[in-house]
Amino acid sequence: MLDQLAAMDAAFLPVESILHIGASEGQERFDYQAIGASPCFYVEPISTVVEVLKRNLQDMPGHYPIQAVCSDKEGEVINFNVASNGGQSSSFLAFGSHARLYPGVTFTGVETMVTTTVDRLIETHTPGRVPNLWVIDTQGADLHVLKGARKSLAFVDGVFVEASLRPLYNGGCSLKEITDFLEPFGLLMHWLSLDENGNGDAFFRREKGERPPLPTYGGNLALNKPASQSSWSEWSDNFLAARGPGGGVNGHISGYFGFHTGEEDCPWWQVDLESPHLLNEVRVFNRVDGARDRARTLQVLLSDDGERWHIVHDQAGYTFGGKDGRPLRVMLSGQRARYVRLQLKEHTYLHLDEIEIY
Repeated sequence: MLDQLAAMDAAFLPVESILHIGASEGQERFDYQAIGASPCFYVEPISTVVEVLKRNLQDMPGHYPIQAVCSDKEGEVINFNVASNGGQSSSFLAFGSHARLYPGVTFTGVETMVTTTVDRLIETHTPGRVPNLWVIDTQGADLHVLKGARKSLAFVDGVFVEASLRPLYNGGCSLKEITDFLEPFGLLMHWLSLDENGNGDAFFRREKGERPPLPTYGGNLALNKPASQSSWSEWSDNFLAARGPGGGVNGHISGYFGFHTGEEDCPWWQVDLESPHLLNEVRVFNRVDGARDRARTLQVLLSDDGERWHIVHDQAGYTFGGKDGRPLRVMLSGQRARYVRLQLKEHTYLHLDEIEIY
């Protein structure tokens, strides 16, 4: 497991969505995909590298390449230095002690670019939803990147950065400067790995506090009510799951799947509350043992008669949790319905742990 993912796992912080700045060709993409993170944004400035990155991600739904150079200022024209080691040491900063410590690496080209900020990228590509794990690999410019993210850092659980006891690049930053900057945002260093020259990586994370108990209102209206689904998978008979759609409303939150459709276009599951109710909330517990990203296009629909439906929620590509304490909560503010349907917008399986309706 990658260091950044292992650090989140060790802190019992689920990785929901990832922002990777300085992503190169997306070498980590399969690890990100394997843990079910969605969406994942890969930010890379160098034109030739971005073309490779786009090809690498083209068959990976929920994984998006972005060509940009991030800094603390927006709209600044800069010269971006391309390094000889496959671009790994490329930076808009000039070599400082890096040239002495790593003499085999040189700059071989320059691209003129216009800077943006992380806050602007999030506003443009994922408005209102900040990826909860950031990986920043920007060759000495990490503090510049973080200073351009002041609006978003309050919503981040983990930040993985390059770390140096002393700046490697002219105008770069030290580990202490990054530590001091992140502390007011509630992000404290919990992992550090340095080589003999004092250079390496560090992981900062938010303290995981106790989550307040979820409200139960007047009780779960969906418990043991009649349920149906669009198709049946052989996995429906798995010993960890209830047989059939009733596994989604049996009151048992296991972390696995309670029901499982076949692979099809826009699979769905629904429950009949047996009479119309004024609804406060639909609470969806995703499976968290694997493949939780398959629920990323989930829509929640309501109906009075089981024929005419209206959409009350669209997950829009974001994964979510379940037994880990992060179920999807769709607040309905007293909307009236007898039937509640969960449906995906793509060709895949639908398998969730439990659905509660209040």
